[in-house]
Amino acid sequence: MIRPRLALSLLLSTMLVGPLHADDPPGTVTIASITDRIEVDGALNEPIWQTISPITGFRQVEPESGAPAGLATEVRLAHDDRFLYVGAIMHDTTGADGVRVPDLRRDFSWGANDLFGIVLDSFGDARTAVSFQVTPEGTLRDLQVANGDEINIEWNAVWTARTRVTDAGWTAELAIPWATLRYPDREAPTWRVNFVRRVRRTNEIHSWQPYPRALTPYYTEYAGTLDGLRPPPPSRNVLAQPYLTVQRDQVGGEEEITPDIGGELKWAITPSTVLDLTVNTDFAQADADRQVIDLSRFSVFFPERRAFFLENAELFDMGTTFVMLPFFSRRIGLSGGQPIPIDGGARFVSRTATRSAGGLAMRQQRQGPSPAAWFGVGRYVQNVGSRGRLGGLVTLRQNEALSDQEAVTNATFTVDGYVRPTDSFETTWFVSRSETSGAPGNGWSGYAWLRNNADWGYLGHVQGLITDGYRADVGFVSRPDLIVTSPAVSLDLRPDWLPSAVRSWRPGFTAFLFHEYSTRRFQEGSVSIRPLWLELNSGAEVSPFVRVAWQRLTEAEAQGFRPLGLEIAPGDYTFTQAGFYLATDQSRKYAATFEGRAGPYFDGSLATFQATTQVAPSPRVALRVDYTFNQIRSVGPDEAGATSHLLGPELRLALNPRVQASAFYQYKTFAEQGAWNVRFAWEFSPLSFVYLVFNDRRFYVDDLERRDDPFRFQDEQQVIFKVSYLRQL
Repeated sequence: MIRPRLALSLLLSTMLVGPLHADDPPGTVTIASITDRIEVDGALNEPIWQTISPITGFRQVEPESGAPAGLATEVRLAHDDRFLYVGAIMHDTTGADGVRVPDLRRDFSWGANDLFGIVLDSFGDARTAVSFQVTPEGTLRDLQVANGDEINIEWNAVWTARTRVTDAGWTAELAIPWATLRYPDREAPTWRVNFVRRVRRTNEIHSWQPYPRALTPYYTEYAGTLDGLRPPPPSRNVLAQPYLTVQRDQVGGEEEITPDIGGELKWAITPSTVLDLTVNTDFAQADADRQVIDLSRFSVFFPERRAFFLENAELFDMGTTFVMLPFFSRRIGLSGGQPIPIDGGARFVSRTATRSAGGLAMRQQRQGPSPAAWFGVGRYVQNVGSRGRLGGLVTLRQNEALSDQEAVTNATFTVDGYVRPTDSFETTWFVSRSETSGAPGNGWSGYAWLRNNADWGYLGHVQGLITDGYRADVGFVSRPDLIVTSPAVSLDLRPDWLPSAVRSWRPGFTAFLFHEYSTRRFQEGSVSIRPLWLELNSGAEVSPFVRVAWQRLTEAEAQGFRPLGLEIAPGDYTFTQAGFYLATDQSRKYAATFEGRAGPYFDGSLATFQATTQVAPSPRVALRVDYTFNQIRSVGPDEAGATSHLLGPELRLALNPRVQASAFYQYKTFAEQGAWNVRFAWEFSPLSFVYLVFNDRRFYVDDLERRDDPFRFQDEQQVIFKVSYLRQL
């Protein structure tokens, strides 16, 4: 095991290593400045397109890195004083029968769709990027990226794309407003650019400027450069998005109808500095959380899904794992997954080629046992060299006093860093201190992730610690008083003797070891060994695996650990389980994934599996069913057992990418709870919506005493009508 002090020493030593850069000089493309109007309809039939020289010469990233692309792609670029235009022709002889688009959801899956995308580094610093991607059906995917792999896929920007599928392939036109892009306020910036295409039928990835297949296309040091680009000078750029809602709530037997108004204002003070204001913030349209059945001793981590907190989220993210996060936006306006009204707030973000800074301030109302609270977050990042950064983060939460509770103020102070001394080796680290007044909560946490990600595979090590007193009221701590050690290896082997249907053999292992920080006592650990993980050329994957686990439960820990409500006796346990993972080609009309394992579990046995089935006869009709099964037998002093089921069917219907409806149901036998989330969305103009949302949560509890519990077993129904309109002032 690598101790925290040693891990930090290794990390600091890497900062002395000089950077290595890609050997091949980047390509250059000249962008045309135009005055003629381009109608974004996917046809590329305006005469101006024919006068622009196409960008060609794409090469493979997968399966044969650097080889010429099997299908030709042509890209043309133009700009005027309002938009950056992209016109692309994806040649293919199979026509509509050859393209793969399982459904029309925005922010579609990278691995399951045909797509074309542009990657832009508007600061030219090879650190931050945005990407705009589109499928042959016109579905949009946009992302913000830091350091090539810190990806914020939930970011939604204002832009337009239209596509057409023909017998000769498919075409796409993109119009990206300058107001959507952020760039330095200086003359003739040197932008980096790359283009990527995925041909899902053959599971190939093509790129204009090649990059290592172990990396993402968002590592813009491998991108080319844009010549002739003259973005417009800074001007007033204010976007307002007011909303109106009418909400009907029924809790128990009580009904309430509430109209409400609010909204957000975005002011781009300069192209690189943005102020966001929000009043009476509403998240009625946010996706419902996917429930899980937790058999571990850790708090469950649910990702952020609310749009206001997702923009520029990568600035506040430190690249950490599920174990600890000094800042986690779900601590604002949510408690136990249930929404708490937010009065309003502000976010400020400024980026240049050398530094980034940001701040967030919000206030949430009192609701039930949750007091009213103020939140503050400050972030500063200074770029160091060509591939490093140092940063600081401060978080503050002040809970106002209640009649039976004193006011409590919690603050964390974090220093973090990132360095990439070679093309494949990266390190991320932070050290954080918490201070709390009015309650216990003074302590430290730290984290270091060292990783080498190359074409031959991945080699990494995570080391983290959380002292018993560390408290992050605007963050996430999975378990206090903890040391986590996690090495992992995953090879990517492609010998000639593999069967023709197999693209890659990826043997490897992932280990987790957990110790109590205060005593250094071992608590638990596991290692998953995957000797025969195979990736097929179709994208299907198959992997038998073995999981070995060690558990050491004290009496106090056993009292707080109740998997499926069952008692586990204190003691030391070692058990080995056999498992299997299978994923079919996810781009086909019928697809499935399965992961299961079975074997001893503490002093009893466990059988668990998760299965997902997708049926998409057309991109406009898609049905997905998730199912999780757990069965524990003969554990604890009473040799007790329990079985749980979690069922989650989801139906999506789409008239086109801008008019969609979805219905999602979850039934969890262990909680005796079923929940519906039904949503209709019409995007009548970019990021302007009409929503109709129906939520229903019911408990199926036979015990009348438990049924009358007002805090746990009240049925709830909710109908929400919402209109939001985005307008540039």
